Amino acid sequence: MNHILSIVMIAVMVPTVLILFFYEYPKKWRERKYIYGILNRAEFKEETTASRIDEITATCRKQAKIILICSFVIMLAICVIPDFITNMITWSVFIILDIVLLNIPLFRGNSEMKSLKRELGLTSKKGVSYTDLKSAGAVHSLKLSKIIVPNIIASVFFLASLLSSLGVVKLHGILGGLEVYRTYMMTGMSGAFLLVGLMLIPIAVMMDNIRNEVISDDSDINMNYNRAKKKNMADFSVLFTWINTICIIVMMVVMCICNLDVLYMVICGVYMLALMAGLVVFCKKNVAIERRYKKETTIEIDDDDNWIFGQFYYNLDDKRLNVEKRVGVGTTINMAHPVGKILGVVAVLLIIYVFIMLIYIGILSKTPMSIRIDNVSLICSQMKEDYSIPISDMSEPELRTSSGDLELHKLSGYDMEPMYKGKFSVSGESDCIVFLNLDSDSYITFQADGTTYYISGDTDEETKTVYTQLLEEWK
Repeated sequence: MNHILSIVMIAVMVPTVLILFFYEYPKKWRERKYIYGILNRAEFKEETTASRIDEITATCRKQAKIILICSFVIMLAICVIPDFITNMITWSVFIILDIVLLNIPLFRGNSEMKSLKRELGLTSKKGVSYTDLKSAGAVHSLKLSKIIVPNIIASVFFLASLLSSLGVVKLHGILGGLEVYRTYMMTGMSGAFLLVGLMLIPIAVMMDNIRNEVISDDSDINMNYNRAKKKNMADFSVLFTWINTICIIVMMVVMCICNLDVLYMVICGVYMLALMAGLVVFCKKNVAIERRYKKETTIEIDDDDNWIFGQFYYNLDDKRLNVEKRVGVGTTINMAHPVGKILGVVAVLLIIYVFIMLIYIGILSKTPMSIRIDNVSLICSQMKEDYSIPISDMSEPELRTSSGDLELHKLSGYDMEPMYKGKFSVSGESDCIVFLNLDSDSYITFQADGTTYYISGDTDEETKTVYTQLLEEWK
């Protein structure tokens, strides 16, 4: 599982950082509309100024290339980490830090380009571009039905999975044998993918309704330019939705036929690669559109100072919440907008929460699972008291061996090998309570209040000692 995780993460991260590198650090800056978030203009084409920009872009690209190469080396190094939890945490931290580090040369380039503008006496004119020419504000490219239909199909499959989990229908009558835990897993995963598809609907509509950009005093040019960009975005949104729906269908069929965790990770990896391939096509088309209309641009609104590092938009005079990004694709929020400030704070809190959870999981994975007899109850604890089962409620406690042979499938709880804790399906029996460290070959099993329990301590010795004490109290 450790190696599969690393393979999937490499398959996702390599195209991601390559897309970031080639899109943010192009060799031919003269063909781009923006240079590190600064509006490209005629004054930059003058020989002396152009040579300065060549130096800036070459330096930033070189720094980004060094970070890119280091990223590949670190990815390979992470693959040799033997512990699954450490591997997962390292990947999570690496992804966040790598994307931030890969943007640092861009931040530097943005600062140097602003300094160059000041040297040239080019001052930014704060303002907002409004498309108020003939028919320019009526440009739309998204056909809503194209993004709703795949979500309807995905909803049908999700509903079938949900009804199977509730016992209303039995998918195994069609496709050959689903255990309860697998229907729960299938419902959870199809529901998660469906949620992504449903969230994409308002995002796609918002992108299609974003205020059109004025690049010329010719209304037809404005219409064609904005239609081309919105058509490109609409096509990617529809592709994203279909990839999402196909993934739900394939995953449900696989779950109905076989039960291999590796296949689920492979499907998720292929899903991400398909999205990356679609994103590459989208980016190439976007660059081609900007290049095509570069010569047609006769109106340029210089609001570079409203863009912090070329990435974060802050303009008190602009009442819009969403604006098109200058670096990268899609939209970003106006941090000066009241809602934008709230979203910014929420984003920071989410990042902090992710790091706190990673630290918690790391500590949890290194905290021993202990069991003891206290006050005529079996106490199971790890960082806190997880279970307290009165001995009087137990029936026929047994000490068994070969805990590694148990087929454990999580319904809820914690399953980071070798530690398993929560509600599981165990060897075909559903709704069992598990508190196991598989490093202990021995484990205690019993029933209490109609529920089957599988309990072990951190070591064989601890498990056997507690079992002896348990028998003395139980008798």
